Amino acid sequence: MKYPQTVDQLLRPKAHAKPLVLDLFAGCGGLALGFEAQGFETLGFEMDVDCCASYRHNLHGDCVNVKLDTNYQFPKAQVVIGGPPCQPFSVGGYQNGIRDARDGFPAFVSAVEQAQPDVWLFENVRGLMYRNKRLSGRDHS
Repeated sequence: MKYPQTVDQLLRPKAHAKPLVLDLFAGCGGLALGFEAQGFETLGFEMDVDCCASYRHNLHGDCVNVKLDTNYQFPKAQVVIGGPPCQPFSVGGYQNGIRDARDGFPAFVSAVEQAQPDVWLFENVRGLMYRNKRLSGRDHS
């Protein structure tokens, strides 16, 4: 069996159970939409109340209105997905990385450690793996 078919077979939910997807930094549910379309159950986590309302309105899953941190207690799940705030790393921002209070990496890692998922998906952002601004933080052009 070819790799794509193997992945499809492994990840396709069984008829008797819907795997749970924890959708961190969920926004209005863009990442979760595809998972729901394939039969997964989703549970979003989002700090913006309006985004949570959109999530609940447009998807089947619930959305917990919370500002995530490493102290949050996550349930067990088969999948963890997320797109933490990109401002700490984006080439359009100051690229302060872990020094930026909006850094969501620690909360995402905590969720993966707690949920022990079979699969996790982290949304990438241009600039995540490199720094193109001066280290002094003064050059913001």
